[in-house]
Amino acid sequence: MAVAGVLVLLSAPAVRAATTSDFALVTASATTTSSATATATATDKAQAAYARMTRAQRIGQLLMAAVPSTGSSSTLRTKLARYHVGNVVLIGQTEAGTSGVAAVLAPVRKVSTEAGVLPYIGVDQEGGYVQHLKGSGFSTIPTAVHQGGIAPTTLRDDWTRWARQLKRAGVNLDLAPVADVVPASVGTSNQPIGRYYREYGYTTTRVSPHVGAVVHGIRATGISAAAKHFPGLGRASGNTDTMPGVTDPTRRGDPYLAPFQRAVNAGVRMVMVSTAIYPNIRPHVIGAFSHFIVTRMLRYDLGFTGVIVSDSLTTQSVAFRNYASRAILGLNAGVDILLVTENAAVGPMTSAIAQRMKSSTTFATVVKRAVMRVLTAKASAGLIP
Repeated sequence: MAVAGVLVLLSAPAVRAATTSDFALVTASATTTSSATATATATDKAQAAYARMTRAQRIGQLLMAAVPSTGSSSTLRTKLARYHVGNVVLIGQTEAGTSGVAAVLAPVRKVSTEAGVLPYIGVDQEGGYVQHLKGSGFSTIPTAVHQGGIAPTTLRDDWTRWARQLKRAGVNLDLAPVADVVPASVGTSNQPIGRYYREYGYTTTRVSPHVGAVVHGIRATGISAAAKHFPGLGRASGNTDTMPGVTDPTRRGDPYLAPFQRAVNAGVRMVMVSTAIYPNIRPHVIGAFSHFIVTRMLRYDLGFTGVIVSDSLTTQSVAFRNYASRAILGLNAGVDILLVTENAAVGPMTSAIAQRMKSSTTFATVVKRAVMRVLTAKASAGLIP
């Protein structure tokens, strides 16, 4: 909350308590029992998949490589197969429609399916300026600012419809919703979010219920959503894609974390962590490389148990580190999937992970836990048939 220009900070437990209401938080014992059974089944499938994988295939589950939305080359598919890359993200816009995108994805899915485990196939399909998939079968999705003016129950239904379109195209992960809050006083001067109207509003009370609605709507189709960019880019000093040293004033227990808590409460399967620096949390440390931010704040404070994915680790914000260091730092912080938008990083990252596993049993344990989280989430999403 902001009162007379002063940011009122809440403790981490208070953030959780203030945001526990959602469309419906079901606590009936029958639902709890059903969820426990489903979790056990997903865990069993994940353990079986882990057991039949080679070490290289397990490492591949921790990578998400870039594939052009317009189509992949044989060279790229050979690289995905060589490094057993278990997840991909579509980059760039296409007007090919649902059938065209499905045709693009078929050969990619084939080479990225490892030991019977299907890949996450993600895309930034938010709406407005950030709608990568268009054409026949895809609706024109309005900007998030416009969506923020729609009643949450209506927006939930809208997103169920839009997510079904992604599913028909073969996409099973939408890197949405944006849970960042851009203050009205900042607006379009905020480069990563406000400039492109990617926020659902200018206050947490507006953004939170709409983030919950988007998560519920996407989940209803069986595909996964990814809330981003934890712990926030709504007050960032620049764009992490194009600038080094971008900072954001978010604090631990910040009220601006409320939309992320709402996403967690709504059952979001994935959260993306940003590559900005948070001086009020861990000065001089990239968010995705901070164990305090990734593990303490997201896992402990917000209670998130799903998959944590980094924002792109091949942008200017992290260019001061080599590819190998980015992979090790991210995994040690608690990141589960390392997303890259420049595939030159895939080989060095894979090699660095394998080498560190050989020399450190502690790191090998970190990797195993990350792989198991990815596999368990995939099993829950139907990606381990």
